[in-house]
Amino acid sequence: MAHESKVETEVRDSIANHLASNETLREYTWGKTEGSISAAYFLFGALGTALIGQNQPGFFVGLSDRRLILMEVKGKIPTGDIHSISIGDIKGLQYRSSGTAGNLNVHLSADILHLIFDKRPWWGRAKSMAQLMPLPK
Repeated sequence: MAHESKVETEVRDSIANHLASNETLREYTWGKTEGSISAAYFLFGALGTALIGQNQPGFFVGLSDRRLILMEVKGKIPTGDIHSISIGDIKGLQYRSSGTAGNLNVHLSADILHLIFDKRPWWGRAKSMAQLMPLPK
């Protein structure tokens, strides 16, 4: 990727602060979720399902060698809520783009979590993330 912007550095550093000492951040991006009630329940429990009916939060999204990290943010400010999905619970990542947005589908054992990225460089980073853990054919 090209030179990292100040905002990209802030996002990377925010996620890196939550890595274990022997965990490596492979890629990161910033997006929001698209309503999937069962995925929300799988990830966040009953509280997560409430997110579907309200304004959906933004997320800093990090892919490490162990897990997918979803760090809730309001604007660029982390809210303190951090969610993790073990790599073992993810079948694969699939990236698709449209004219103005990128979509990263996180294929879980029971559902698909849809993440939306509407600005550069975030959709390019989402695409890179999907290439690191592609959905098996």
